[in-house]
Amino acid sequence: MGFMTGEKYDLAESDLKSFTRSSIRTKVMFTLLDEGKTASELEKIMNTRSTTILHSMKGLMESGLVEKNQQEYSLTNIGRIQAIMLNELVNTIITIKGHHDFWLHQDISGIPEELLRRIGMLGQGEIFKNPKETPLKSLDYFLSTLSNSREIWGVSPVTIRGYPEAIYHVVNNGAHVELILTNPVLKVIISEHKEMLREMLNGDNFKLYSIDMDVKVAFIVTESYLNLGLARVDGSFDLGTDLVYSGEKAILWGKMLYNHYLSISTPFVDL
Repeated sequence: MGFMTGEKYDLAESDLKSFTRSSIRTKVMFTLLDEGKTASELEKIMNTRSTTILHSMKGLMESGLVEKNQQEYSLTNIGRIQAIMLNELVNTIITIKGHHDFWLHQDISGIPEELLRRIGMLGQGEIFKNPKETPLKSLDYFLSTLSNSREIWGVSPVTIRGYPEAIYHVVNNGAHVELILTNPVLKVIISEHKEMLREMLNGDNFKLYSIDMDVKVAFIVTESYLNLGLARVDGSFDLGTDLVYSGEKAILWGKMLYNHYLSISTPFVDL
């Protein structure tokens, strides 16, 4: 049986307020996520007086979120579930606040809902935006980092100067490359780089796919970073503004986004 939006909030209201009204309570749950700890260990890690911690601990135990075994406090099953979900929410807020204007003004429709829910995996990242004096600086940086990669997965609804040559270079150097291109982009590549494309398709380390839809995201995932670009709300792409994320979780998020588009793409085998 489903619930109306208001009814859902009413059912969860007391628990939601319990997190927001006490930062100590929330920090205790985060600290216990890895493993159980004694009161003195919590005091040292959190840099908070034990009396303050124990006051919050009493409420957590009464709510069935924390339990005590001898001198060690640990999360109950319900406490662990709530702490994991709250941690994801905090990570999401941090990710969005890190580049507020980017996430506010770009078109996020190219990211499936499941991955929007897990966007906190990206972390804070770094934005690369072209200065007016050097309009191609971010592109040059992107191509230079790409040339040193050993594994590449990418989706592109646009063509950029030097990108086909960079891919050809890394494929010839033995990198594993998989690309998903929209049909208009694929037509341009065939028209302008037919022999280069044919040579790559004959190798074992290059896979190409076509996708018949208006893709609103352009990105590259390598073994060490995710380079993410989103369309503007008017459908155009700002090729001089990308977000770059590193770390295991960000790369995993990028691979999941790639697999989403792979599931609705068609292998391109021969010219």
